[in-house]
Amino acid sequence: MKGKTILVLTAVFVLLILISSSASAATLCVKEGGGAGKYGSLQEAINAAVEGDVILVREGSYSENVLVNKSLDIIARNPCPDKTVITALDPELPVLHVTSNSVNISGFTLKGADSAYGIYLDRVSESNISNNYFSGNWRSIMLKSSHKNSLENNCLSSSDNGIWLESSRQNLLKNNKADSNRHYGFYLNASENNTFQNNCAFKDAIGIYMENSSGCRVIGSETSNNFYGIYLTGSGESLLGNNTANSNEMYGIYLGNSNGSTLEGNIANSNIWGIYLDSSSNVLKNNTMSCNNRNFGAYTYHYTGEMNNTIDTSNTVDGKSIYYLLGVSNKTLDSDSNVGVVYCINCKNITLKDLVLKNNSFGVYLYNTQNSLLEGNNISNNEHGVYLGNCSVVTLRGNDANLNEGDAFILSNCRNCLVKENNASNNMAGIWLCDISRDNILKENTVTSSSWCCIDLGDTSCNNTLEGNTLSGAYEGIYLYGVSEKNTLNNNNITASSYGLFTEGCGNNTISRNKISDNDVGISLNLNWTDGTTSSYNIIYNNYLNNSKNAEDYGTNTWNISKTEGENIVGGPYLGGNFWASPEGNGFSETALDEDGALIADLPYNVTETNYDYLPLVFEKPVEKTENKDGKKCEKSR
Repeated sequence: MKGKTILVLTAVFVLLILISSSASAATLCVKEGGGAGKYGSLQEAINAAVEGDVILVREGSYSENVLVNKSLDIIARNPCPDKTVITALDPELPVLHVTSNSVNISGFTLKGADSAYGIYLDRVSESNISNNYFSGNWRSIMLKSSHKNSLENNCLSSSDNGIWLESSRQNLLKNNKADSNRHYGFYLNASENNTFQNNCAFKDAIGIYMENSSGCRVIGSETSNNFYGIYLTGSGESLLGNNTANSNEMYGIYLGNSNGSTLEGNIANSNIWGIYLDSSSNVLKNNTMSCNNRNFGAYTYHYTGEMNNTIDTSNTVDGKSIYYLLGVSNKTLDSDSNVGVVYCINCKNITLKDLVLKNNSFGVYLYNTQNSLLEGNNISNNEHGVYLGNCSVVTLRGNDANLNEGDAFILSNCRNCLVKENNASNNMAGIWLCDISRDNILKENTVTSSSWCCIDLGDTSCNNTLEGNTLSGAYEGIYLYGVSEKNTLNNNNITASSYGLFTEGCGNNTISRNKISDNDVGISLNLNWTDGTTSSYNIIYNNYLNNSKNAEDYGTNTWNISKTEGENIVGGPYLGGNFWASPEGNGFSETALDEDGALIADLPYNVTETNYDYLPLVFEKPVEKTENKDGKKCEKSR
């Protein structure tokens, strides 16, 4: 009731101002059905009016499409919009098509233009559209090449789109409400330097969308229960201040390629993403994000541009500060630092220790950062756990990364990094080396229950060492793809996966002393899925294989080395090929003959029709004790 009273008083005030400012102008009256001294339609009154006249429209329902080609004040006599209704006679034409400057329209319900516009400002300026209600239109208010207009206190409901600006500048949109529109509440394309103030967008597909519309100001507005809240793309140097974006299905606030923008004092709660930046040179102050699935995020994991945003610790995620460090050296953040998420850009000698980092796009994001340590952190329920991009000599040790939607640890274009003794469980993937990641060591990590793979070496990830890792419960224990060559996979334990080791087109890797058991397929060497090259010239030896199917080889690979002295994976005195077991206990190595007792099978093992293990391992048969006729015990081999 209070809101309706304010709305009525506002409309009356606007009406009095318009009438008083047009004291010398004629006033033409429109009444449903016409009558003495009255026009039966709005178009008749406009045709009879001259520039600067006032047209008062009495209560009623009017069905017409109106061309406003003069500077006029068109006002509903009753300030309640539902009392004066104009419905498009032709739904493919605007209800009101304005082609003249300085037109004021207030107090109407405008509907029924389901293939056109409620009001269309067509290359005009200095006009005011206020206190109107729109429904059932394609676009409720359309501005094309129209500048310095004011749109205030309008309600835009149940249409395809609310307010739409195309190539229109320096307009004021204030106190408008867009509710339950199928697509956009407010849409701007190529429309610069417009101001949004105290607008609301509820239950639209996108609340406020700005495309190629730089220099705009969005202040004190609320976008809630939409698919997207506020979405900017190609709209840099904009200001978003003191807005509320709550309970949107995807982003509360998103900036894509909108560099040089300022976000200050915004609240983004209970969205999938709170605030997400795919832009640089932005300034963020005093923004609050809480109860979002992903409170804060910046950039995709292959981003290679500058990331010089200014984001201070006044920005919070679930009550903890964002640390966005640019060019910082010799800094330690630990459990006493109240850290919610960490970004380190162009940094050196950073230590992150014993932090709890959750509910963000990344728990930790390091870019172009060297000589740093991440130790003992708990990183969970993020989109991705830890991202290292273009980093070198970074150690990740003893961290727990669990329940992240994507990867627990990502290393992109990284060199000489150590990933050791980390635990990752229930992520999409465990450790991913991508792009050109070389000379890294992944050692003694435990990765379990990944829906995709435990360790993934992709693109051109070469000269890496995977040693002593325990991997289980994934589609692939270890996955190599692209041109990932000259890697060493040694002493890993891979179990309970669809594939223990799966390669696509990767060669010249050394795979030895791994225990690969209880998988559907132990080792599968395949064609590259993009160019059809084979996985060839890999050396596979001294592995223990006990799987439903131990090996697939679609390339040309070597499954043994020369017979060499040294303890093998099943305790024998020589290195050679691999141990071929089966879950039923009747695998080749479990039943093969070994006449000379060297614990190398007498015959080769046929891996595929064209690939052989020429020196398959066997183990020493256990000794069975029996009694002779005299009751004395003797020993014989089983």
